[in-house]
Amino acid sequence: MKALLAVDGSTHALRAARTLVDLAKHCADARAHVLNVQPHIPYVALLGEDRQAPIDRWVQERGKEALESACEVLTVAGVPFEVEILSADAPLAIARIAVERHCDFILMGTRGMGAIAGMALGSVATKVVHLADLPVLLVK
Repeated sequence: MKALLAVDGSTHALRAARTLVDLAKHCADARAHVLNVQPHIPYVALLGEDRQAPIDRWVQERGKEALESACEVLTVAGVPFEVEILSADAPLAIARIAVERHCDFILMGTRGMGAIAGMALGSVATKVVHLADLPVLLVK
């Protein structure tokens, strides 16, 4: 069983990581692809390579910070995982990467750290549910 665990550093994402650990107790081959998607910065490629490099480093640093707690939970529990950090439209990237990395399902929190959230669920979670061709498990 391979799960795409989408995390953003929020408490809901951390709960999703703990849920994956609980699921892994019942599945000997459980593993995760832990994904963080930073906001897409439009036209960054037009800045030139010397100006784009610091922005790319910033995206990676922010992504590592967001992944830290979830990866720690998985490491302590012994659940194998790989990480990926992207700068893109989060819902589209989550749905696409889950398929590209051959995941069986997507696991994520219902609300993240975004400034504007949907009424019942976070806007990213809502969009992922609609876009994904795989099962999506949302953790409150």
